[in-house]
Amino acid sequence: MKKFFLIVSALMMITSLTAQQESEELYTRAGFKFGLNYANITGDIKNTDARVRMHLGAVIEFPVSQRFFVQAEVLYTAQGYKVDENGEENKISLNYLTLPIIAKYYFTDKFSLETGPQLAILANATESAEDTPDEFFDSFNSFDFSWGFGAGYKLESGLFFQLRYNLGLTNINDIDALNIDFKHSVAQLSVGYLFKTKNNRRQDPNIE
Repeated sequence: MKKFFLIVSALMMITSLTAQQESEELYTRAGFKFGLNYANITGDIKNTDARVRMHLGAVIEFPVSQRFFVQAEVLYTAQGYKVDENGEENKISLNYLTLPIIAKYYFTDKFSLETGPQLAILANATESAEDTPDEFFDSFNSFDFSWGFGAGYKLESGLFFQLRYNLGLTNINDIDALNIDFKHSVAQLSVGYLFKTKNNRRQDPNIE
């Protein structure tokens, strides 16, 4: 009987805590992020080296439930790679405007696992070895699609940190005569801040 009452009491406590958590208000929070890219390519082009570059932009986090959120971002992200051409290092710069849509599951109050697609438009393309001709930009696919995997840590204040890997799924070569396939491979380390807003997507509409 004692074990039975202990089990019942534990279940009642868990139910009470869950109900309390579900009653907590959840807010949409907007903010910004910036950080470093460790960018390279994978595929048919061999012997390339990574470049350390940067990214920055705006983010907004939408609550779906107590543990599940969606984070949309608009970022300017500098990517590319280095390649040895006739004994000289050529730094390829491929800079994008990106739209990641990331699903976030908070398995604790602060730590989250994250994944989702990223759409990107090529903003500019340059190389360091020589004056970049106009045709250089046209040699790359103007659209890129990748999938992100990562983790995050967010404080109640809104300060957050993210570690993410974007796996390129689009062949960025756009020269028909050049039958090669290569894709982006980008690891990102970010820091950002989310401001609290008045918008509470889970709030009871009867509460004024």
